[in-house]
Formats: sequence, C-alpha cells, structure tokens
Amino acid sequence: MNNKGFAVSGIIYSILILFLILIFGILSILGARKLVLDKLKNDIMNELNDEVFELAYRDRSGANRPELASNMIPIMYDGTNWVYADIYEKWYDYENQEWANAVVLNSDVIKNVGDTITEDEVALWYVWIPRYKYQLFNADNGSVAEQLINVTFESGTATTGTVSCTDAVSGTGDSSETCTNASNGNWYTHPAFTFGSEQVTGFWVGKFEVSGSTSKITVKPGVQSLRSTTVSNFFTAIQNIKSSYSLSGDSHMMKNMEWGAVAYLKQSKYGLGTTDITINSNSSYYTGGGSSTTSYKSNTGQSTTGNVYGIYDMSGGAWEYVMGNMVNSSGSFYSSNAGFSSAPNAKYYDKYTYNTDYENHGRGKLGDATKETLSTFGSYTGGWYSDYAGFVNSSYSWFVRGGYYSNGSYAGVFYFGRHDGGTVSYGGARAVLIP
Repeated sequence: MNNKGFAVSGIIYSILILFLILIFGILSILGARKLVLDKLKNDIMNELNDEVFELAYRDRSGANRPELASNMIPIMYDGTNWVYADIYEKWYDYENQEWANAVVLNSDVIKNVGDTITEDEVALWYVWIPRYKYQLFNADNGSVAEQLINVTFESGTATTGTVSCTDAVSGTGDSSETCTNASNGNWYTHPAFTFGSEQVTGFWVGKFEVSGSTSKITVKPGVQSLRSTTVSNFFTAIQNIKSSYSLSGDSHMMKNMEWGAVAYLKQSKYGLGTTDITINSNSSYYTGGGSSTTSYKSNTGQSTTGNVYGIYDMSGGAWEYVMGNMVNSSGSFYSSNAGFSSAPNAKYYDKYTYNTDYENHGRGKLGDATKETLSTFGSYTGGWYSDYAGFVNSSYSWFVRGGYYSNGSYAGVFYFGRHDGGTVSYGGARAVLIP
C-alpha cells in the first residue's frame, strides 16, 4: 500500500476512534443520568412509604407500629374468625393485651382486606414484640418472689434505658457480662432489641413452635411440632424460611435473650402479668394444645396474653432449643452434639461463661429470664412459679426453654434447662423474624 493509502486508513481509524469515544461518552452520561433518576425514584418511593406508614393505625400504648415483611399480611380477630386487617384501622391494642398478629398464607391462597383467614390457609404465623425497656427488679443475684415487671415501650430505635451491659464471657467463671448502672429501679432497654450492630424497632416471634419439616418450616396451630433434630438443623431450616416464602428481613432461630424478651412482656401489664401460663399438656405435641386447628381458641390460658392474640407453647408442648450456648473451658464455641462445624455469626446466639455447676445462676444475663426470675437463687427448683432452673454446664452446653408436656409444674415460660444440642424426641424450636 502507498503512503496515500496509509494516510486514508489512518484518517478512517481516527474517525472510528472518535466515534466510539463519542458513543461511550453518551452512554456514560445516560448511565449516570439513569442512576440519578433511579436514586431519585427510590428516594421518592421511600418518602411515600414512610408517609403511608405514618398514617397507619397506632394504639395508645406507645408501642412501635408492627413492620410487615414482604408477603406478610396483618390479621385481627373479630370474636369468631381472623380477618385480613386494614392497617389504617385498629388491628392490635397492647394496652388490652391484644398483640399484633401477622401471617404468611399458603402459596395458592389469595386474600383481600376484610376477608376471613382460616387456620388451614396459614403457612407461617407471627406475633409482634415491640421494642421496650424494663425496670430492674433483681439485679444483684438475689431471690425474689413472682412479681409484675414494669415495661415501657420505646419509640423507634431510641435507647432510653440508663443501664448498659457488655459480654464478659470466659472459659471459667461466675458471670457472663459486665454492666453499668445495674441497680434495682433503673431502666434497661431490653438487649433483645440489639441485633448485632443494629438497633431494631421490634421483632416477630412464631406464634407456635415450628412444625413442618427441615426442608420447609411451618408455624401454625393444631399440628405436631417439629422435633428430633439437631440445633444446627433447626438453625438452618429456620433461616431458610426467608427464601422458602420470599420474605424480606432476617429469619433465625430464637435466641435465649429473645425468649427472655417475650417472657418479660408476658409478665408485664401488657400480657398475663402475674398469672402463670397454663401448660400445653398435649402428649402428642400438638401446637396450641390440641389436634384441631382451632383448639388454641379454647386454650387461651396457654397464651402469653390470656387471649387468642398471644404466643403459645411457651409452657409445655415440646421443650425448645434456643440459641444460647456456653463456651468450653478454653472460652471457645462449644457445639457439643449440635452439629455445627464452626460458630454461627455472633448476632445469632447468646454466649455464656463455662462452669461445671448447673446451679451457678450468676452466669445468666439481665433480660434473658434466668438469674433475675428466681424465687430461690442457686437452686434448680427455684424458678418463678416452681419452673425448673438448671443452667448450662460442662456436660450440656445448649439452653432449652419452656419444658415439655410431662414436666408438670416444672414447665413454664420461666423454665430453663440444658442439653447437648443433639436430637431429642421432645425437643423443638421457635422462629423469629426481624423485618
């Protein structure tokens, strides 16, 4: 090719490069513009959602409004049936012990506001626990009689309690935390509302013990609870609720501290108060106390509120593994027979100091309904309402709660015991969802 040919080719090549630069420039501008427009649209939608949320019904208790996850629908009881609630009208009332309920329906069920919801149409059933602080009543490892626990709901994610605690868990010792201002009469924002590094407005608790199978969990009344599996299998199966039902938020197995939060709310004026929960004595482990899907409606004494709005199976039924674990003598995660190959993320379990003595109650934590709720500190028979009070020890590193149907007076919402995390025919679990 002659020099002229090279010159023409060079000009064409330069023009092509300039053209491509122009195209890429336009695309970059459009892309940036799209990002800006998308962000603006999202900001507007978030503002609208916030405004709509602020228009929703709020009761007079000061409790945070329930935050519904995707695919959850609010329900209220009309005296006979549950109905799809309108969130802009009354559907809960904590001052009258009517805790907010919400469900996830079976995939083939479609409902509208005002429609009746039958128990058979429900796949998952949750109850809202709003953020609160409580007044310390037994902060010094003492023995106290059953009493009303003073609870005040907090707004948003505000922490208005003056007490603060941090983990101080060791391989051997007599305590599991270090606290500031932990004196009787002072107020403590319940630690269950701190989830990892996040402060939460509340969380949803399974209304009944988990049922179904490890491949697909359900939470519903009048069915046999899921039992006979390891803590790690429960843990994974309950986490998979999120993907199985396309839920937003965080689904996890109930922590020991979350059990405590429910127990304290039950013991307040917003729940049963000083009235003890009736045991679910069904020997076949039916949730809600009976094999009929509506049995729970006649077993309201087994509810945390004494009516259909509360949480069931927290006394009797199966006892429940919770995510509360004692470290080993070296201070490391102690899976025992639970099936974990490594420690779960720290936000998913509460850990406790190692000790060989199952009556060493000082290792409990404020808020978890162990060391504070003892009629006789240091005795395994000393729990409130005669509930069993055996702490995790060298042989059994996992907490179990509630007792099971044959435990009689030992069973209860303040029952705590211990096991190795392995398969037990009378051991179940409970689901929690943070939206």
